[in-house]
Amino acid sequence: MFFFLPVQEGNPPKRFPLVNVLLIVLNSYIFFKTALQPAFEKIIWHYGFTPAHPHFQNVFSSMFLHASLLHLVGNMYFLYVFGDNVEDRMGRFNYLLAYFLSGLGACYLQYLVDPHSTLPLVGASGAISGICALYMVIFPWQKMRLQFFFLIFPIFSIPARAFFVVGIWFLEQYFMAATSDPHMGGVAFWAHVGGFLTGIALSFFLIPPKKSRPSN
Repeated sequence: MFFFLPVQEGNPPKRFPLVNVLLIVLNSYIFFKTALQPAFEKIIWHYGFTPAHPHFQNVFSSMFLHASLLHLVGNMYFLYVFGDNVEDRMGRFNYLLAYFLSGLGACYLQYLVDPHSTLPLVGASGAISGICALYMVIFPWQKMRLQFFFLIFPIFSIPARAFFVVGIWFLEQYFMAATSDPHMGGVAFWAHVGGFLTGIALSFFLIPPKKSRPSN
């Protein structure tokens, strides 16, 4: 299994990313709370977002459910890498609003693509896709590295800028969405695309203008 992960270099937030930390803690807590239940599969089916039977409340409950530990860890890693700086730049309320609206956009596009699907959609990846898009808009030239792995072993890394790292990731998601059969289940690539495009749209409304320095 060959894959890569983004690694940020520098750019520490100016204040503690309270909302981002709480989202990571809440997602992790709910996973371990539900995964240990004998009825874990029933919880996924009941609280996940199912396009054939859409319920508004399930859009939000589905964002805090994960199908496996690997699913959780992958999502939380991306949230950890990108979320703190986006929260720092946007403010806590706007950041949380963007998170949930991106998750809503993710579910909506998945619904449009496959409205008759009876497979539940779970995971924070749609919401996090929107946060990645916002990071790309706010910090396009931020220094990053693409760390490549074979299985769990790091092989090599290449330096890159945020717009390239996030852009490559989005193109991969779009390609997989366009070439895979949504009826087969697995990764909901269209939800990733929907969350990302929602994040781009929200960048026009939720990013506050930078404060100008007073002139001498």
